[in-house]
Amino acid sequence: MDYLKKILANKKKEIKENSFKETDSFLKMMPEKLEGRPGFIKNIKKNKVNIIAEIKKASPSGGSFNDDLDIGKVASLYDRYKSFICGISVITEPVCFKGNPDYIREVKRFTDIPVLRKDFIFHESQIYESRKIGSDCILLISSILSLERLKMLYEKAAMAGLDVLAEVHSKEEFDRALLCGAEFIGINNRNLKNMEVNLNTAAEIIDYSGKKNMEGKIIVCESGIEEINYMKKMFQKGICTFLIGSYFMKSSNLEKTLYDLESELKKENLI
Repeated sequence: MDYLKKILANKKKEIKENSFKETDSFLKMMPEKLEGRPGFIKNIKKNKVNIIAEIKKASPSGGSFNDDLDIGKVASLYDRYKSFICGISVITEPVCFKGNPDYIREVKRFTDIPVLRKDFIFHESQIYESRKIGSDCILLISSILSLERLKMLYEKAAMAGLDVLAEVHSKEEFDRALLCGAEFIGINNRNLKNMEVNLNTAAEIIDYSGKKNMEGKIIVCESGIEEINYMKKMFQKGICTFLIGSYFMKSSNLEKTLYDLESELKKENLI
């Protein structure tokens, strides 16, 4: 958990120092409507495989992928594969992921695909900052938030016109996401405590969800996704949306990787 403590300590410092902590000022600066934005959730196709393609330079478990990553070039490549890419996840956390909020602005220059800001968000000022830099959706991680704070941030995001992906890692966290009213829930196969990936996590939680009222809910499978057979298995369980990051970022030829994935998805009649 050392990396997580380091990240959260840095986030607290950012919030204390940045100019975005005056939330009232933020609200006054924002237009009432997000003109021209389709919305992140609305861009997800029903009964087809949807991929949220990630942009990141590094990760705590994988180290540095590419310090010289051309954000615009990657965004342009993703834009060419709208047949299955429904959204772009941009990691803005600077300590362990080498991210930057400006990456979202850069992505927006090259594509109109909705953008998810992936960061460690626990203060309302981060929500307004996310809106200002062009995010369409934000990530709220259940494991670092109490139910009360999760509900508060979820409501603030809705007021700011942002969709929310509530991330869970266990059945207990899944229940917490449902209690806060989340309609867009990400099940992360990666354990944030030890960074290990267990591909059965999503399957176990989705099986558990069969006992719940899931009407109108969209589930996203996150982490460790590298094979179409796994996507087919989860698709049969009702999961249509997948977040893929490291697999794309580690590719020596991202264009070929995307082309091959599109071809496989078409062959399996998944798009």
